[in-house]
Amino acid sequence: GRTGRIIRDMALAKEELAKFLKDVSRSRDILQAQANLVKSQELKDLLPFGIGIHHAGLCRKDRIAVESLFSDRHLQMLVSTATLAWGVNLPANTVIIKGTQIYSPEKGQWIELSPQDILQMMGRAGRPHYDKTGEGIVITTHSELQYYLSLNNMQLPIESQFLSQLPDHLNAEIVLGTVSNTRDAITWLGYTYLYIRMLRAPEIYGITEEDLKTDKYLLQHRADLIHTAACVLDKANLIKYDKKTGLFQITALGRVASHYYIKHDSMSIYNENQKSNMGMIDLFRVFAMSKEFQYIIIREEEKQELVKFGEMVPVPIKASMEEPLAKVIILLQAYISRFKLE
Repeated sequence: GRTGRIIRDMALAKEELAKFLKDVSRSRDILQAQANLVKSQELKDLLPFGIGIHHAGLCRKDRIAVESLFSDRHLQMLVSTATLAWGVNLPANTVIIKGTQIYSPEKGQWIELSPQDILQMMGRAGRPHYDKTGEGIVITTHSELQYYLSLNNMQLPIESQFLSQLPDHLNAEIVLGTVSNTRDAITWLGYTYLYIRMLRAPEIYGITEEDLKTDKYLLQHRADLIHTAACVLDKANLIKYDKKTGLFQITALGRVASHYYIKHDSMSIYNENQKSNMGMIDLFRVFAMSKEFQYIIIREEEKQELVKFGEMVPVPIKASMEEPLAKVIILLQAYISRFKLE
């Protein structure tokens, strides 16, 4: 919203607001009518000027309204979070990426957008049936300039992220029956993009030149990766791993994790916290501790609503409304009981 207001105020000061408003009176009438219907005060303030905003803080109806106005060409400018550029197919004549850093809760610091994300956003430039070309503009720091020039020239290879998910994928293969021992797993790993990148850019994956000389096809390195992943799964009770024979045995928990795409970390949490005398309150609390929910946060504007919903859900919540855990428990109950949030 802040960026939208700044653009509007600058356009007003320079008397250039006409650039954001189509001459067609019908579009102006539609924008004014929608401004009266939306719930967001920011949208009410910006829509009459031909500027829209789109982010997760808007209610669903407001987001749909903005998307429709933009796709129907009533809105000339749309300021959005990266979510829109990633997930919603709304082509534009020009795409401007204002800043290339996003905060990573996992690393606890600001990181550069990945090449895939940048290309996905830039790919929205150029509207079929309306434009012959599209324009993409990236605003970044001078230190990252060469990086984005290389990206634009397609000189940066895409690296594999498979290692961080290896235990879960190995478990899936074991459950499917395609992998039953370490030898099968080493062969399976040889068919992955990770293996190709390890051979072509070994230093990125912690492999030295000496390692490559003694282990040309990385058999030992692949064996080490599989052994580590199998030990992780064995500790989480998702498989039984015989270290002497290298055999894998499926467990009931492993089947559940694979079938429902549950991370091995989450299964470990369930194992550690489950008790025979657990009630519904405790069950919801344990499920809310799942690793899949670890980066959920409570926004300041949500607190009031959470308190209201916390009083309406069927199972009482034994957690402070300041804790993300409380938000997860409310959302879980809302989903299971088909509770209407709006």
